[in-house]
Amino acid sequence: MTGGRTTGDLSGLTVALLRSADRGAAMAAELTRRGAKTLLVPLIDWELPADTAELDQFLDAADSYDWLVLTSVTTVRALAQRARVRRVSLSSLIGSVKVAAVGAATGAALAELGVNVQLTPEEDQSAEGLLAALPAQPARALLPQSDLAADTLRAGLAGRGWMIDAVTAYVTVGYPAAAERRVSAVNDGADTGDSVDGDTVSANPGEPAGTVTQKKLLGDLRQGRIDVVVLTSPSIAARLHAMMESLPGTVATVAIGRRTERDASALGMRIDATASAPSPAGIADAVSTAVVNHRKRN
Repeated sequence: MTGGRTTGDLSGLTVALLRSADRGAAMAAELTRRGAKTLLVPLIDWELPADTAELDQFLDAADSYDWLVLTSVTTVRALAQRARVRRVSLSSLIGSVKVAAVGAATGAALAELGVNVQLTPEEDQSAEGLLAALPAQPARALLPQSDLAADTLRAGLAGRGWMIDAVTAYVTVGYPAAAERRVSAVNDGADTGDSVDGDTVSANPGEPAGTVTQKKLLGDLRQGRIDVVVLTSPSIAARLHAMMESLPGTVATVAIGRRTERDASALGMRIDATASAPSPAGIADAVSTAVVNHRKRN
């Protein structure tokens, strides 16, 4: 790692951001703006459930609930994809139900689809933060989520007397997902064909040249060509751990969110810094902090 850099300056660092280009472009741009060489590495992908009947049933009844609670951009994409099958907009399908979004990115994805968001946590943009922000008064809520979602929201709201219908909106799989079931970008009506035969992935037209394959990531880690790894979710931490049980001691590690930090630590991964906010600036700041902390520990 390069020494003598000023606070926030990432010059000379190579950062592996474990996210696809459509989800990590803004983060990569901020890291690059601060001087880092940024590699985008998709490790996981998302598919609609093999049988969408239950999801469709709940989605058709969405406007009968008091709240629709959404905890990720991927959930928004999955719901929008099912709405497209019906040739209607997501906003018209969910009707007048109040919508709660876990954070700014999820809210932005909803706004892009014309869906108004009534509630977003101001500071803690996590399941815990959303639970704290939702009203204490019992209500009836629809909670579409990942097959790997923690029980934080459902159990927390049920404990307040809320009636919760939790349904799997998408399943997490290794990258790339099956084309016919892949959860696509919000405005992407077509399936994308991803190739991972070489060192570069081409998932979308104009995808940054810094997007590399898992094989290239592992090679660069083993050869000391990566300074910082950014773990963007608990499932990505688990996937990286399955690929490489122990990261080289020269690599600093950043977690996005406390749950990612907890789950990665439970796997034996050392976390040098945790992003206080899941924003490009917050993640770049955490990378800077991780480098300092890593140097102190070594």
